[in-house]
Amino acid sequence: MSEFIGTNVRLIRLFHDLSLTDLGEQVGVSKQFLSRVETGAESVSAHLESSLAETLGVLPEFFYHVDPNPIADEQCHFRRQLTTKVALRQVARARGEMLKRLVGVLDAHVELPRYRVGEADPESPETIERAAETFRSLFGLGLGPLSNVTRIAENAGAVVMKVRGLAPEIDAVSFATRRPLIALNGDGRSACRERFGVAHELGHFSLHIGVLTGDRLTETQANRFASALLMPRCTFASECRLALRGTRLNWPGLSELKLRWGVSKAAIIFRGRQLGVFSDDQARAGYVGLNRHGEALKESEDHLIANEEPEVVAESLKVMKEHFGVPQSAVAREMRVRPGLLQILLASPGEEHGGNVVDLLSSRRVAQ
Repeated sequence: MSEFIGTNVRLIRLFHDLSLTDLGEQVGVSKQFLSRVETGAESVSAHLESSLAETLGVLPEFFYHVDPNPIADEQCHFRRQLTTKVALRQVARARGEMLKRLVGVLDAHVELPRYRVGEADPESPETIERAAETFRSLFGLGLGPLSNVTRIAENAGAVVMKVRGLAPEIDAVSFATRRPLIALNGDGRSACRERFGVAHELGHFSLHIGVLTGDRLTETQANRFASALLMPRCTFASECRLALRGTRLNWPGLSELKLRWGVSKAAIIFRGRQLGVFSDDQARAGYVGLNRHGEALKESEDHLIANEEPEVVAESLKVMKEHFGVPQSAVAREMRVRPGLLQILLASPGEEHGGNVVDLLSSRRVAQ
């Protein structure tokens, strides 16, 4: 007979960003008792199992399912992992686990794009530049601006989703699972920031398979890959000179480059310095100028560049329903969750969802 798995309670509790105290209050037990349930030190009555399932938006069998391939530490790629609070990483990782289960159901019903991101050696800046150039060549992307980075990632076999409720500190997180996943923070990031985030995570997939990331070295390497992918040196270096007027930065020229290449002015300044087009003093003046103009976090042209929307998950669900007669309620059953929880996972930024499950966008932060 299957055994109740306490860590599954912890997984779905973290998915909802609930502390032990929060959940304990809702199901009528102490946080100490609930902690023992999660570690397997306490048995669960039929009544408590039912309460947990109802409150957390899952089917009772969710608690008995053994995941044969849980996400390992080295498969999680957080930007600034070492400075992001553990609790925030735990919530993001739980969202990734549930996204992985959704994608597993989709993979079983529809043929998703074959994964084709080759591994490369991050030994030096030169090898990283070549890795990005190889990626462009593999997908026939040419040497100009990329019109849709999200679509490129999906065509490469990754699944991209905008996830609501991630902490502001987290722009994106990726999971190097059998079907690689990229979860973007869906709470109001600019298109340039999202595009760079997708390219950054593609860098992790290419450079850091089986490597624990989040330190300065691996983040610098992934940023180099993203910069090289979005702004290839052989064409961007010459165009970047348009952002100079004599020995000073040309701000209208920077704006033109941003709109043409779909990258932030901060990223252009960084890449220009990286390629030797801008001097240290010019780059420093650029960053000071962005701060002085109030553009450190949000740049004035951001509203002119439309955000990209992932398509693979939405299109797969549509195909399953229209061609195979598999509605979202059946997808939820295969995930061993209630439809309301699936709707939370699928909700686009700004959408509301119904149901009795705990609101994923609760501002509460986990205490455990």
